[in-house]
Amino acid sequence: MKTLLTILLIATIFISCTKNNNVNPGSNVTKTTTLDTVSQINADIALHTPIFKVNPQQVITSISDKTLILKFNENVDLSYTAAGYQKISSVHLLESFNSALLSGFEYTTVAQGGNTTLNWVDDNLNNVILKSVTDTVINNVNMVKINVHRQFTFFKTYDSNQIALNEQTIFINKRDDIITFSSYCYYNQKNYPIFSISAKVLYTK
Repeated sequence: MKTLLTILLIATIFISCTKNNNVNPGSNVTKTTTLDTVSQINADIALHTPIFKVNPQQVITSISDKTLILKFNENVDLSYTAAGYQKISSVHLLESFNSALLSGFEYTTVAQGGNTTLNWVDDNLNNVILKSVTDTVINNVNMVKINVHRQFTFFKTYDSNQIALNEQTIFINKRDDIITFSSYCYYNQKNYPIFSISAKVLYTK
């Protein structure tokens, strides 16, 4: 009975949201993943399904001599029911920059040990220090929210300062760039389904 109640509560959360895994370039609203119908949820999958909340992502641009520097402040929320979170060994978060101007740039991030890594980021959130895990309530359901807030520093060196400045202008004027986030969890020797969402990118100086 408790399991059925939990499933119905999760379904209420999903159905109360608006399904939209694509970004409208003219919109700055937060995007949230959902499921279409209660029939798509079974007990096991429901417990391991995140509510995925992503605001427009901020990228601050700057120039250092001939190098264009782009500081991407990733900020993503993943929420699970409290009961479901107890049955998760690890949550994975992956970023795809393939549809953004950031594609092809080198980047650095800070790893678990505080060391800086080049062109690599750990997708296992157990190993990510730049996150918070808090209890919350959504639609009267006890939830656990994981907020991942970490910085990627993208960079590229050009032949001259002027070319770097020109490229910076292209980024700032770009209005339809997106980053796609994907997440899945692992428990009891099983990887659960992957959920994805895209977010608009806002480039500024």
